[in-house]
Amino acid sequence: MAQIQPFKALRPNPFYADQLVFTAPQAESVSGDETKEGTLAPLKMLLETGARKRPETPQGQLRAFQDIKDTLKDLLEKDQLWHEQTPGLYVYEVVCKTYRQTGIWALTSLDDYKKGAIRVHELTFADSIRRLTNYRRNTGLEGSPILLTYPPDITVNRIIAETRTNNHKITLGNQHGLHRLWKIEDMGVQQQLIDVFAHVPTSYLADGHHRIESSAILAEEQRSKGLPVFDMISSLYMATDQLRIEEYDRVVIPSWQVEKAELFEQLKLHFEIHPSRQPVQPAATHCIGLCFSGKWYDLIAKTHTYINKGAAAILDASILQETVLAPFFGINDPQTDPRLKCAGGEKAMEEIEMIINEYPNAVAFTICPLTVEQLIAVADAGEILPPKSTWIIPKIPYALLLYYHLTDQLNLKK
Repeated sequence: MAQIQPFKALRPNPFYADQLVFTAPQAESVSGDETKEGTLAPLKMLLETGARKRPETPQGQLRAFQDIKDTLKDLLEKDQLWHEQTPGLYVYEVVCKTYRQTGIWALTSLDDYKKGAIRVHELTFADSIRRLTNYRRNTGLEGSPILLTYPPDITVNRIIAETRTNNHKITLGNQHGLHRLWKIEDMGVQQQLIDVFAHVPTSYLADGHHRIESSAILAEEQRSKGLPVFDMISSLYMATDQLRIEEYDRVVIPSWQVEKAELFEQLKLHFEIHPSRQPVQPAATHCIGLCFSGKWYDLIAKTHTYINKGAAAILDASILQETVLAPFFGINDPQTDPRLKCAGGEKAMEEIEMIINEYPNAVAFTICPLTVEQLIAVADAGEILPPKSTWIIPKIPYALLLYYHLTDQLNLKK
């Protein structure tokens, strides 16, 4: 079951929202904008970046966390950030030129994660978990929701449609895309959604593995010490027919001049190779594009590369890793190897061209986007996706809605 509940969000005063929330598309939407002269800095910079400064020292961290608390209080006192007085669930919608996505924004009980009702597909790294746990413990802030997907439900779809028609909306964005929010304050409608999600047996974590793991660790620590427990996490639920996974391609910058004959000898062991007159962006599984010395090729995986293998091993990212990147280029850890560059989303091909122009000996591989069904199959099998295999849309801007665990420590009047 999915245990959700409404919350009293912090959100930017609409007058300042275009400065405080950076809404450009793709990864930029979660990285924060450059501060322009005469404007406010984005909230991501004000409320998060300070805690990431290196070198990391205990004194520096304490100062950074106190600065974040002071900044948050200052934003509220200056009426640049508002605190909602009534709890709500939210309909969230992102509108881009070629697509629209809609979901439900709520709090989720961390018990769902602990009991396995939320299934995962990524490894987490201890140092990232430590830093996020420390941030959550000291600031009580969540600037972005985790992203969950679930089977489409007719009742949820009806409530979303009615809310979009009848409720006032908040809109942020520009020509690249719009982000919209509708608050659901009616307790009867809230209860309908709570009841529907209570009957969802399993939801799948699309994005936010480190955040949910660090949150669960902190909750257990607080519980064991008899402290107030932060046992909920900000969550955006997007049905499987709304979630988008776009291409996530690879470019290798070799440490030597690769000879075509040597590379193709390796490739022929596992692929059929066909020249292409145009750049290749595969639209079918087990088809991989190759750009070598300015020329493009279609690589069709031979059946032995994926037959009778597990849910993760049959993915194209896994096939490429096991048959080419590791044995030929010596890239055994795609997560950290500096020779491997990844390009994702709608700008992937542009990024590949830029890298190839800068490094003429680079070798590019393009991969068919992972499907939601493949992601779920890996999670259901208890397996882990290969690194850098999903570019999941939407990218929710930081601080569109904030969840603050420590509201009792502030004098919030708005």
